[in-house]
Amino acid sequence: MIEKTIRTFLLKIFGLEGYLSIVSDIYLRITNGGLLKNKYPELFYLKKIIKPGFVNIDIGANVGYYSTNISKLSGANGKVFAIEPVPLFANVFKRNAHKFALKNITLLQTALGAENTKIKMGTPVIDGVFRHGLTHVLDSKNDNSAFETFEAEMKIPDELFINLSQLDFIKCDVEGYEIQLFPHLLNTIEKFKPLIQIEISTAENRKFILNLLKPIGYKAFGLLNNNLTLLSNAECENYTLGDLYFKI
Repeated sequence: MIEKTIRTFLLKIFGLEGYLSIVSDIYLRITNGGLLKNKYPELFYLKKIIKPGFVNIDIGANVGYYSTNISKLSGANGKVFAIEPVPLFANVFKRNAHKFALKNITLLQTALGAENTKIKMGTPVIDGVFRHGLTHVLDSKNDNSAFETFEAEMKIPDELFINLSQLDFIKCDVEGYEIQLFPHLLNTIEKFKPLIQIEISTAENRKFILNLLKPIGYKAFGLLNNNLTLLSNAECENYTLGDLYFKI
């Protein structure tokens, strides 16, 4: 209740962009200090999987929670392509990248999907709290007046990344849109075979992604006791303990 009151107060006083700048700065400083490991195990597990010189794509970069960590771990010879289509979040992302002196990030202000077009995205306000981490692509079925909405560009990912010469890691958090996106990133994935980390919230979507990646050699893993554990097809579909990892 106290946290909600503080968030509501900050939002009212500083507006959306100011609110996100303050909240993200606090979060990044707390996690950089090694706190909240139990709450965000996937974030801290990056230290085990990101190596110096890695080339990475952060799809759904939001205000930079993952990109900032991936950037530091990849080092001066690494690269991070951060995908964030919402202008509001991209502005805060730029501030955080500058504040934490991150030089190896390229911010691409576009969504990824089946076509090159313009789209509408929305962020829910739940119990009076602006939930920027739940921003997603809207359609006529889930459009709702309770959302803060944004116009954005969309590009086909295989076309966007056609000139990449290396790709080691993909992180994706797009609130269910992964099943629309990944079929159009498959050529890039098949070429480089990167480790993939995805937040997938439904059994249907987990099954879809597994079946999409299996033919090119990928298997599903869950982060259990701070180690990647191989999952059966059924375990993958029913996995609710956090992000799924896919690797060869």
